[in-house]
Amino acid sequence: MRLLLHDTLAMAPFVHPLTAGWVAPVIPSEARSELRAVDVGPEDIALVPAPEIAALLATHTLGREAAVVAGSVGSIAMRVPVRPDEVERTPIRLWRTSGAAEVLARATLKPFYGIVPLAWTSDDTAEAQVVVVEGAEALRPPEAGFAEDLCRAWFVLTGEPAITHVLAVPRALDRAALGPGLETLVALRDAGHERRRDLRRDLSDAHGLDRDRLTEFFAEQRLALEPADQRALLLLLQRGTWGSAYPPIRDAASLTRPTESLPPPEPSA
Repeated sequence: MRLLLHDTLAMAPFVHPLTAGWVAPVIPSEARSELRAVDVGPEDIALVPAPEIAALLATHTLGREAAVVAGSVGSIAMRVPVRPDEVERTPIRLWRTSGAAEVLARATLKPFYGIVPLAWTSDDTAEAQVVVVEGAEALRPPEAGFAEDLCRAWFVLTGEPAITHVLAVPRALDRAALGPGLETLVALRDAGHERRRDLRRDLSDAHGLDRDRLTEFFAEQRLALEPADQRALLLLLQRGTWGSAYPPIRDAASLTRPTESLPPPEPSA
């Protein structure tokens, strides 16, 4: 069993305590800049971009112990050279993004902005008037044109938070076997909270981001799933995976089974 973490800005409260050595994990633990369903073994615990859970349901279930639930400030954005309401039809470029950014863009571009995607590509193309970015890049002001926070757009559109990362828990393992991995996750999250000022300083230095902007961003996040979040996740996956390579999710029951939760995160200060 391994603990796998997607290494992106929103996941820093879990990842940075691991990579900075603040917590000594009790099971093999890795942070990866790209983490997809194919990278997750049947006995791995993984905190993955949300749509990857759809491809893992044969071997995994959704855990509530850890997640990234965005608020009104998120780390997935679109860049456009003109006002969004001036863009009608265009290819969409996904620039160094995970499946979470793709699904959120698919769920918001047409319903919220009225932009019809002609194609989805990760290649550089001059025809793409919309570029979707994720992570630290999404928090930087654009050098030209306009930037739109897609997490905020989703919340305005639906009244639900954008859930960007979820916990995939192996179905084959019982609670006792899962304990060390889940406890490591909680220890990482708690260390990130206790040393949140160090976390923001390190990220500001590493990415050249304004520290007040980081404070606002992390204050808006929640790091575990509440019962109502399952409905929000299902809505996002149902609207955002259509037309993508991700399998469809029919109902909430397919995502999870009852589990005993570990302690919730401490409130942010």
